Amino acid sequence: MKEILKPRELANLCGISPDTVRSWCAKKQIKFATTAGGHKRFSKEDVLEFLKAQGFPLPKTGKLSPVRILVIDNNRAHCRELVSSLQKKTAFNVKEASEGYEIGRMVAEFDPNVLFLDPSTPDIDVFKICRDIQARATADQKKMIVISGSPDDSVFQIVREAGADDCVIQPFEKVEFLIESIRENFKIAG
Repeated sequence: MKEILKPRELANLCGISPDTVRSWCAKKQIKFATTAGGHKRFSKEDVLEFLKAQGFPLPKTGKLSPVRILVIDNNRAHCRELVSSLQKKTAFNVKEASEGYEIGRMVAEFDPNVLFLDPSTPDIDVFKICRDIQARATADQKKMIVISGSPDDSVFQIVREAGADDCVIQPFEKVEFLIESIRENFKIAG
């Protein structure tokens, strides 16, 4: 890792958006220096101290990486609302997908730790995705949360049998519940 990082380099290193880095700075959550031109710079020591204090998992490769979340929902408004809420309130690396090919590519390339899945998404079998991911992952690698527009207990039972960890009803009023669930699962400090 470089000794001094620019905001975009810090975002890339952590697997987050530059907006999240700006948010950390605005909230004075991370130490930074400002250049004569008004640009922010981060020292390696400050970055490591901040991420350790926040409870970010540090992979054995030495690359800093927060929890990766993939939101799969064909309703773009719901999808963007959840992605936006998660990115504003946390430093999680959040991406979205809504179509069959894109979903498969994102699951393979992004290798999410947490998936939010909508079973009504057309052209995909959310239950098959749950079963496939559970078959490949160890218990502590993945957490799957199914998003449902209906409080139907039979949906909950089917998705849990397919390997999902939880099922939440849309529209969810408090994204804090979801964030706390993720933090508990990955032992991340609030």
